[in-house]
Amino acid sequence: MLALLLSVFTLGGNAQTVAPDSEGMELTAQEWTRNVVMGWNLGNSLECPSSETEWGNPKTTKAMIKAVKEAGFNAIRIPVRWINHVTDRQTMKVQESWMTRVKEVVDWCLEEDMYVIINTHHEDWYDRNPYYNKQAENNRMLGALWNDIATCFRDYGEKLIFAGTNETTVNWAAPTAEQQAVQNSYNQTFVDAVRATGGKNYYRNLVVQTFACSPYHGLSGLEVPQDKVEGRLSVEFHYYDPYEYCGNCTYYYWGNAYKDKGRILTSSTEQTITNLFDRIRNTWGKKGLGVVMGEYGVANHFTEDDKQTQQENMQYYLKCVVSEARSHGFAAFVWDNNAFNNGSENFGIFKRWQGMAVGNTYFLKGITEGAGTEYKEPETPGEDDGEGGLLFWEGDAVLDWGDGLQLSVPSSLFEGKDESVRLVVSYTQDYKDYDDLQLFYGDWSQMIPFTVGTSSFTGDFSPSNYYSTGTGTPHVTSIAFSADVLKVIQQKGIVIQGHGLRLTKVSVASTTGIRPLSVAGTASQGVYTVGGQRVSQPVAPGIYVVDGRKVVVTRR
Repeated sequence: MLALLLSVFTLGGNAQTVAPDSEGMELTAQEWTRNVVMGWNLGNSLECPSSETEWGNPKTTKAMIKAVKEAGFNAIRIPVRWINHVTDRQTMKVQESWMTRVKEVVDWCLEEDMYVIINTHHEDWYDRNPYYNKQAENNRMLGALWNDIATCFRDYGEKLIFAGTNETTVNWAAPTAEQQAVQNSYNQTFVDAVRATGGKNYYRNLVVQTFACSPYHGLSGLEVPQDKVEGRLSVEFHYYDPYEYCGNCTYYYWGNAYKDKGRILTSSTEQTITNLFDRIRNTWGKKGLGVVMGEYGVANHFTEDDKQTQQENMQYYLKCVVSEARSHGFAAFVWDNNAFNNGSENFGIFKRWQGMAVGNTYFLKGITEGAGTEYKEPETPGEDDGEGGLLFWEGDAVLDWGDGLQLSVPSSLFEGKDESVRLVVSYTQDYKDYDDLQLFYGDWSQMIPFTVGTSSFTGDFSPSNYYSTGTGTPHVTSIAFSADVLKVIQQKGIVIQGHGLRLTKVSVASTTGIRPLSVAGTASQGVYTVGGQRVSQPVAPGIYVVDGRKVVVTRR
């Protein structure tokens, strides 16, 4: 089937493989992305259809690049359209004049000691045709194109990296299985083509894309390409969320910090960013992948009656996005298209026709404030929790759907486990209306069936109903899974969310190998069965949870 032709292409006369060269190519993908403090897009220039000035921007100069560096940016993403400058679609050989121009701009960035990404941007021949009947030919052309580009830049150092595609999509709708598969094949073709050129490209960091550069489509459908070297791949997504605020500008305020100023989208808050970035890091970071937020931004939009507050709000939004990206180790590149009107698509920061004067000071200030956040190493899941289990998370945070904590428990914590494994959740009921604990598979595809004690649930569990207790009551709930469900969890992991509960601890534990404990002195403690049912004291020898610790009661 064509669907299985993942990376078949003909290099033809372009093939120029040389021996691998590791000199100066030491950065891993995650090290590279963490080194990006502030990233900027040279938007609407080299990706124009024919000439870089076609969309109203001046020709890029060395002085422009220097001004970006002096403003605090240490990385530049250069979108490039190649197909209009290809001399032969069979060989995909790029015109020498265009390759020279791209290299000139890249060189200016590297002279300023900046990190640089070049990609294939607005290549409609592949990115608007993710279909099986186009797959083989598109992969052939994409492989040949990247062979030519990579060969040209083969001797460049590790600060230059390549991004294989951009926003492959069909009318921005959710992808079909076919469309996901074709995008995954593009990623594999790109990696194979670059590695095949040898030299420093054998070790160069490469960036692959999710479908439509959507983080959500990536979390559910990205297949990480096979690579010849370890730790040199990053995943790219774009972030203009919520689009009603950032893109089409139907909302003028964002975030709980501004909910008293005007109408906000309750489905997207500060916590929404944290939750999503946690999921991304737990999904891709644990595999050694870097993460590139290749584009982000908010279109300049305001009403005259509250312009200053709305500008401060946009500054705050950018600060939040960049701060979370930095703390998670993501490389974030703001979109700047040199547009400064009021409304959709006005993402300008630097006025390129006016000596790179800063046109939106609040944009730059928000980015700079967020960039001051230091990278934080994630808590290492799987450490001994001191109670006979593997600690995943410990803290004090409220579940409140998208506004509250959401935890992504990685599948690795369940590797090698059998049906004796339990997800042990410690919390206090903390609600005014109702409480709910929800478990989804890690890709959010569906709710997880589980049991607490002898009762079965499908995704939803209400502690107040189960225990017949009210707000302020602490619980340790031990959650069990069937063998079939556990097999899926071992592939996808678990997402925990809910409402009206204050979490303090989440562990993964087995009902075997638990420390013994005499029943003496347990009557005044919180004692539960493994199934989560509270008892005044153990009524028989067996396995219990005492103040969050699993114990075996050996005698009465």
